[in-house]
Amino acid sequence: MKKAFSLLELIFAIVVLGVISSFAIPKYLDTKDSAVVSTIKRDISTITTSVQTYYLINRKIDKISDALSINESNWQVEDTKLTFFEGSQECLSLSIKEQNGLKVIVQNIKSDIGKICDKLSAEGITFRTFELY
Repeated sequence: MKKAFSLLELIFAIVVLGVISSFAIPKYLDTKDSAVVSTIKRDISTITTSVQTYYLINRKIDKISDALSINESNWQVEDTKLTFFEGSQECLSLSIKEQNGLKVIVQNIKSDIGKICDKLSAEGITFRTFELY
């Protein structure tokens, strides 16, 4: 007598693995997006604090890169603007502008670009200005 699995046992095992993976794969992908959202939120906090501190000490800021160095795999850095892209579209930007004679950081988000932008918007990242004192 041979010892082996029957066809019914193999089919049952494949079905169980399929059901488990149907829950695990979306959860894994959601976890990755949540990690990116957490990183972007932390970056926003770091950027605003660093730029405000630099401006407080020097009373001017010509380039954001003077105040901090940021992970350029997530952010595109220009002179007075940082941009986060989801895919090839601009999702979130932080730029230094002058409003009513005051320097401010303007945070702007386009929440309809993709999943990460939607999650950022759902977590309270919206259009906002931060004053530079």
